[in-house]
Amino acid sequence: MKIHRASALIILMLFSALPGWAALPRPIQAMADSISEARLIEHILQLERAGGHWSRVRHTAGNDSGVAYIFRQFEALDHLEYVELDTFSLQARPGFTTRMQSNVIATIPGTSRPGRVFVIGAHHDCSGSRMGSEIWNREWATMRAPGADDNATGVAVLLELARLMSDPAFGFRPECTIRFIAFAAEESSPADYKNHNGSRRAAQISRAAGEEIAGMVSIDMIGYNPYVDYQSVICNDLSEALGVQFRAARDSLGIDLTIALKKNPSATYSDHEPYWTEGYPAICLIENAPPWDNNAFYRANPFYHTSDDSSGTVNYRLVRKVGQMTLAAVALLTAPATAVEVEPVAPPALFTLEQNFPNPFNPATVIRYRLPVAASVHLTVHDALGREVALLAEGPQRAGSHEVRFDASGLPSGVYFCLLRAGSFTAARKMLRIQ
Repeated sequence: MKIHRASALIILMLFSALPGWAALPRPIQAMADSISEARLIEHILQLERAGGHWSRVRHTAGNDSGVAYIFRQFEALDHLEYVELDTFSLQARPGFTTRMQSNVIATIPGTSRPGRVFVIGAHHDCSGSRMGSEIWNREWATMRAPGADDNATGVAVLLELARLMSDPAFGFRPECTIRFIAFAAEESSPADYKNHNGSRRAAQISRAAGEEIAGMVSIDMIGYNPYVDYQSVICNDLSEALGVQFRAARDSLGIDLTIALKKNPSATYSDHEPYWTEGYPAICLIENAPPWDNNAFYRANPFYHTSDDSSGTVNYRLVRKVGQMTLAAVALLTAPATAVEVEPVAPPALFTLEQNFPNPFNPATVIRYRLPVAASVHLTVHDALGREVALLAEGPQRAGSHEVRFDASGLPSGVYFCLLRAGSFTAARKMLRIQ
């Protein structure tokens, strides 16, 4: 079978999300640029061996030490006005009921709409459940469970965002209140079995108080992927727009981070779930949804919930990028429109072919591209052998943004490639059709 040279070339290309072109307000861009990979690494190293304990499984001394570390980090931020422990008990096995659990909470009050709250959350406990039920049930209180990815990565981002967003040197003053919460007892434990305890308590307190929660993001195990800088954003119908705003923040930052926005109301395996239950918009950032599955950008994480979930398995570059996206998204959502100077928005300066969305898809997906000038466009889809299976656009088109819907009904599952030719510009994107 003959494969055209241009078609064969797309099989060899690397695929990643392309940056957007809308400029961020200067203070937000400065904060995002200032996220320190060195600080993220230090937090993860400290948390994986909190207080000298290689575990933060709840009802253990390591978990208590992790809480103390997070509280000290918040307290050390001179311009973070409110830091507190919300302490509660869980119904548990005899001997463990009185061991208190603590959400660690820090707050930046809103300037003009303090009653409107955006919650940034990450859970501080970890688990060793994938070591096998016999080991987990017998040794949970003493076993090694560093939890470097799950979830020291999320807590590290939480701490770094609190540091930067509370620093007056950047000139960022949110209109709405920003609440940072390190949630207790997210994982299930042989001592009490239930999960999402800290976030459930926080969401129920907000609902009982009649709080207006503008949005919530759960930052959960974001750091395992040695292959591609990739992240899933889990949402439901109520929070889909919030997920889109996070992806738009990625575009405005111009960072190479592939995003999969996944609307799946049954994906309730993190701290966003209690906020959904209370009727609040909430999303979850996670390295893959779910992390025990494979896709074109991710291989199932073999380390989380094991004794090998250590700092050496973390992609720190990826953690920083997720932190940058989260900071930019929350800052844009909470800042008053007139509080910061915004750079003029210019038309796209480059030809771009964006990653299709959704991806993976079944059976249809949307392909978006931008033209800086009017050009003759040839947009096609090819299978893994380079054979053309669809012609989506052909002929002259105006400058600006364009999108085309590709319906793969009738085509088998597998890898496909979208190829854009516009003038002398050629680009390709890898797409995954699933059933």
